[in-house]
Amino acid sequence: MFPIYADVFAQPWFIILMLLIFFGLIVFAVIMIKRHSSLFKSEEAPKSEEEVVKEELDRVLEDVEDKAAAEQMANFDQEEAIKDEAPEEGEELGEDKPIENN
Repeated sequence: MFPIYADVFAQPWFIILMLLIFFGLIVFAVIMIKRHSSLFKSEEAPKSEEEVVKEELDRVLEDVEDKAAAEQMANFDQEEAIKDEAPEEGEELGEDKPIENN
């Protein structure tokens, strides 16, 4: 080989550049194979967000088996619903509250 090529091939920046190009080509090939190959494609249709949330809640939440606790929870839910619907003191239904500037 010519002496000038020997100097370029022995430089650390050239070796690093060649390694980056080599591994970059490997990554590019893997991405293209995954994108265009039928082996890696899933036949499942994606689930809607509502289905995912429902499955997660079913997995995490447990049913209450104690009747007394279930009744207390139902009463609490009813009381909270009534409190949410009732107007606050001095407020009429349908009245907008002014925005306070501090």
